Amino acid sequence: MFFRLMFMSFHGIMEVLVIGILGYIIIAGLKSGQDYMDFLSKLLVRITLPCLVFSNLASSFDPGKIELWWIFPLLAISINIVGTIIGSLYVRMDRTIQNRGEFITLVAFQNGIFLPLAFAPVLFGPDKLPYFLTLIFLYNLLQVPTFFTLAVWLVNSDAGIGQRLKSVINPPNIATVFGLFFVFTGLNVYIPEWIVRPVTTVGSMSAPLSTLYVGGVIVSNLMKARPETWGEPVKATILKCLVCPVIASLIVYMVRPPEYVALFIIMESVMPSALMIALITPPEEAKQKIVAGVIVLTSLVSIFTIPFFMGIYGALYW
Repeated sequence: MFFRLMFMSFHGIMEVLVIGILGYIIIAGLKSGQDYMDFLSKLLVRITLPCLVFSNLASSFDPGKIELWWIFPLLAISINIVGTIIGSLYVRMDRTIQNRGEFITLVAFQNGIFLPLAFAPVLFGPDKLPYFLTLIFLYNLLQVPTFFTLAVWLVNSDAGIGQRLKSVINPPNIATVFGLFFVFTGLNVYIPEWIVRPVTTVGSMSAPLSTLYVGGVIVSNLMKARPETWGEPVKATILKCLVCPVIASLIVYMVRPPEYVALFIIMESVMPSALMIALITPPEEAKQKIVAGVIVLTSLVSIFTIPFFMGIYGALYW
């Protein structure tokens, strides 16, 4: 089962890589690239992602259908906190890290939505895929607000306390609060279909737009990188792609949680750094280079680490 699941995961990650290359090519061919990047950033954070969050909560969230559903949102927070602790401990030991907030964020937060969605059909047949997609939604129920709170706080570590507090009051967090309010008050059943459908359609644009945006970040900053600027990306990649999934695998091996809980612990811990970190990083060239470098390196390394650690999951549970 180890090799079977390993090869299945490899095929899935290669499909995602092809999509990323296409996004790179599209952005590279545009003129006035920075104007396009600013537009995509605002479109994603202010419109499409809030629409995705709200529409999923308003139309898809039914906690009664999933046993122990609350574990999966808590898993997201736990994995992010563990990653934050690992990154924080490392920057305390390694004083050469200059972009400390960005470094910790790149270690702590993973591509927990788009990448698992992309290769899920490779791993699950039509009978299990809907259940898995529901679990993905539950996992990201608190992943999104955690990201736009803790991650935003970390990357704005140079700002004053007032600015940092203001930065966490953003459209995705607001959409989460309103969505949960509608769900737990039962008002979501009264939202007309002619409102939910277009909001859902706009929200579905988040995945392809994020691919284009990250491609643009890479085009704009990666080519300017010099060998001396790769120290932090390499260190963050080692922590993100090796240390974190090794710790997760050891926890699963020792605790042996239920199958799908174990799947999410290992799968999410080995995902590359979150693409949307590029969205919230201050527009300083040095910081953007670090973020672009880590996103690229973790994505490339994950071509091999995701199949390997998913193979470990398969050996334990399949």
